[in-house]
Amino acid sequence: MKLSIERLIFIRRPVVEFLECAKALGFEGVEFAEFELQRLTKDGGFDHSTLFHAVKNQGLTVSGIYWSADFHKREERNNILYQAARLAETYRRVGCENVIIGPPRGGLSAGLSQDQVLQLLDQLVKTLAEALKVFVDNGIKPSLHNHYDTLIETQTELEYVLSRIEPELLGFCPDTAHLALAGMDPAKVIERYLDRITYAHLKDIKPFTKRAGRVEKWYELTTELGSGIIAFPRIISLLKYSGLVEWLVVEQDFSEKDPVYSARESRDYITTLIKCVKS
Repeated sequence: MKLSIERLIFIRRPVVEFLECAKALGFEGVEFAEFELQRLTKDGGFDHSTLFHAVKNQGLTVSGIYWSADFHKREERNNILYQAARLAETYRRVGCENVIIGPPRGGLSAGLSQDQVLQLLDQLVKTLAEALKVFVDNGIKPSLHNHYDTLIETQTELEYVLSRIEPELLGFCPDTAHLALAGMDPAKVIERYLDRITYAHLKDIKPFTKRAGRVEKWYELTTELGSGIIAFPRIISLLKYSGLVEWLVVEQDFSEKDPVYSARESRDYITTLIKCVKS
């Protein structure tokens, strides 16, 4: 299993500085979100080709790119399929082998009932399945990312999508903190879908309380790996046991510390755990 770091905690730092830090800290890969790549292209700083060249110059790999769209909106289908075709060709050309599928915002957090969310997921499944085929045909592996405050937050929503799209088209990228926020036991969910996991987001979170059934400003509660409530020893044991996982991605949305210090703490914790935990 190789270690990657997601860009978010370094989002206020220049891209080149982020890459230099990732290399110096001993990470093998980095992950970006497509929405940031679009912004960088618009600002004239980077496009996909120049960014991947900068990553390669640091001796790093782009482990994956996070892509989200309004898959649940029927009127967006053609635009989404066009995006998928363009992105798949670009990712193939620059050597990115993983696309992480982010769910659209909304769902229970927007006041919808579970039944209303499932109705939206019907259209999401149809459009997403078509888009996934485009990526797979280009040699890129898609994985579904669960996310709090979106249409794929709960166990019911996650199962609804994964049970309706073939594993050959869609893997599962568990986000440990978002599973906990949704009231699930991350280790149990990972064990259930273990044969669909080749890419995972490791995120820790501080103890939280809910108001009116929701966790407010949850992103401010994310913390360095090993300092929150997530039981990582069991999770790492499962992921090592499967033998399928290629990338473990360290992710943290917020820190009051210098991001270099936070990233180093998480890296030290998880590398020690990988060495010590038995599969």
